[in-house]
Amino acid sequence: MYPQPHQYGGQNPIQSALGINRSPFKKIYKSCMKNRNQHVQLMLIDGMTYTGFIEYVDQQNVYFAIPYVENQPRQMRNADSEAQYSVAGYQIYRCMFPLQAVTGVSGAF
Repeated sequence: MYPQPHQYGGQNPIQSALGINRSPFKKIYKSCMKNRNQHVQLMLIDGMTYTGFIEYVDQQNVYFAIPYVENQPRQMRNADSEAQYSVAGYQIYRCMFPLQAVTGVSGAF
């Protein structure tokens, strides 16, 4: 008697061992989920890289937050000292990238 199809979860065990019929985006999805709320570098298909935080991931998109710090030079009265900068504030730019456009996530910062 032949084994029932539900025994293998609908996929041949040889195909699953070789990685055939797996979604190519599943690995990227898992990597994004693993690095959520961490400082990462996101690489896209077009070669662009973004540094920030993964806020949320769904089956189609990666929601990314990029902090931007505004530095303004402080006026110094002493001519011998170098210019110093003070942080005036920061903003967070939120972006949404299609999961299909993401080629990698690097969390080594």
